[in-house]
Amino acid sequence: MAVLAASGASFAQSTVTLRGNIDVGFTSAESNAVKTTSATSGLASTSKLIIEGTEDLGGGLKARFYTETGLAATTHLGTSVATTNTSSSNNVISERTSTAIGDRGIFVGLLGDFGQINAGRIPHQTGAFSIGMGGVQHAFSNAVGAGSAHPGQNSDVLLSSQNEGRANNSFLYTTPTVSGISGKVQYSLGGGAGDGSQGSRTTLVANYAQGPVALEVMSSTRKSYDAGSTSATGATPAQTSSYSAYSASAEIKETAMGAKYDLGVAALGLGYAKQTTAPATTFRATGLGVTVPMNAWTLAAGWAKMTPTSGAGYNATSLSAQYAFSKRTTAYAAFRANNQASGEDKLTVVGVNHSF
Repeated sequence: MAVLAASGASFAQSTVTLRGNIDVGFTSAESNAVKTTSATSGLASTSKLIIEGTEDLGGGLKARFYTETGLAATTHLGTSVATTNTSSSNNVISERTSTAIGDRGIFVGLLGDFGQINAGRIPHQTGAFSIGMGGVQHAFSNAVGAGSAHPGQNSDVLLSSQNEGRANNSFLYTTPTVSGISGKVQYSLGGGAGDGSQGSRTTLVANYAQGPVALEVMSSTRKSYDAGSTSATGATPAQTSSYSAYSASAEIKETAMGAKYDLGVAALGLGYAKQTTAPATTFRATGLGVTVPMNAWTLAAGWAKMTPTSGAGYNATSLSAQYAFSKRTTAYAAFRANNQASGEDKLTVVGVNHSF
């Protein structure tokens, strides 16, 4: 749904768009011979509501805003958790009764011939490894992600364990595309009171997309940070940009690349990612993927090799099928298996996704 309006003072046109999707499915998981089943929201694509808009400022310059809110379609509850401090624990979880607006991204920006500049809560631009991964994308990206949660990154997740792909207090510059080549520079402030450099992240991305070829490389560094002081920053880190609930962390560096070649009858993908925590603890992942479109059907398969920082390496294999009833409604089924030393983890999903 789009609303088109004009300002009486400047006659500049503004466009506001409401869109999103609802995704609900059934999951069956097995880990070390223990089976669980559940209804789950956001299996193929996160259930979400997006409100975005642009304003024509004249001379080729436009302003834009963007908000993305996650939806829990199976429970109506929010997709985030609130976190507070107590004397006994830094992490007390209480699921919200409604989703926080903009939990998946909220920012404002300017765009023109120079490219685009955005500021706010912005997704980390660390997804190079997922390009063209097809059916193995989820297994691959979940293993590497954007690193562990860190100061300033996200106040709405369990601080001690949750990976999070978005950064508060973030600035992103995207270059214009010239002959298929573009780039991105992102800087995200840390969360220390009076010291925004602790836990800050700098990311550089280069892209190439021309004809059947798509390439992306990424380098990212998240600075170290000290353990927070609860007494110095107050008792509610979920409400502030402090890092009072975090333990100290060393510097983390990430590099990744992805490549995809579209043959027409099939698209082949390759991904590689490495994460190093100072001084020399390294995690690596390599993946291969293939996607085959067949009229209304899209079939995909993938394989990934994980080399963790400790313990034995393991493989992840996945298969998926999607059937498009229309441009907006798709049914899907997928299977994924992680072959670990402790045993094989299996996941089967079936669901429906509708965009609007």
